[in-house]
Amino acid sequence: MASSTRIPWMQRLSVLAAAASFTAVSPAARAASPEILASPRPSLFARPIGGPVTGGSVGRGPQGGPLLGVEGSWATTLAVRGDPSQGAGAFGVRAGWAFVNGLALHIRYDDLGVQPDSSRTLLQLATLGLRYSVPFLVPLPFAEVDAGPAFVVGNVQFGAGAGLGISLPIGPVLIDVLARDWLVPIADTLRQTITAGAGLSIVFPTPGRR
Repeated sequence: MASSTRIPWMQRLSVLAAAASFTAVSPAARAASPEILASPRPSLFARPIGGPVTGGSVGRGPQGGPLLGVEGSWATTLAVRGDPSQGAGAFGVRAGWAFVNGLALHIRYDDLGVQPDSSRTLLQLATLGLRYSVPFLVPLPFAEVDAGPAFVVGNVQFGAGAGLGISLPIGPVLIDVLARDWLVPIADTLRQTITAGAGLSIVFPTPGRR
C-alpha cells in the first residue's frame, strides 16, 4: 500500500517540476519569438531592375508618362565629290510619351548646324520617331528611328535617321549618351550626317504607369 500511494505523489511532483521549468523558460521564448517571426525570409525570385516594378532612385527602369528631352551633339556631314565634309555643333529637342515596356513615341526638332556647300541654309529636321529601351538592363541600351521633313536648300526634303545609345535612369530623369546617322538628299545627292553627343530627358510618371 505504501508503494502504491507513493507513486501518484511522485508523478505529481514530476508534473509540478515540469510546469515550473516551462514558466521559467517561456518568457524568454516569448520575447525571442517576435524577432524570429519578423526576420526577413530570403526571396526565391530576384526582382528585375526595370519594368513596372519600382526600384530605388538610381537604377530604376523605364517609367510611363509624358516626356520632354533636349540634346547637344557634334554633327559631321561626310564629304562627297565637290563638297568637303564639315562639322558643327548641333542641338535637338523632343516631346512625346514613354511606356513602361521600354517603348517611347516622340516628335523631335533637330538643328544639325551644318551647311553643305550645295545648301543655302542650315540642315534642320522635324521628325516623328520611335525609341525602344531594353527595360531590364541598367544603363538602358536603346535604339531609335526617326523620319520626317528636312529643310534644306530652301526646300523640304524627306529625311530619316537611326540612332543607338544608352540611358542612365535617375528617378524620372534619363541621362543619354547617343550617336545618330541622318540621311538627307541635298541637290540630288544623298548626304550623310553623323552626330554624337549627350541628352537629358524627363518623364512625368502618370498614376498606375510607373
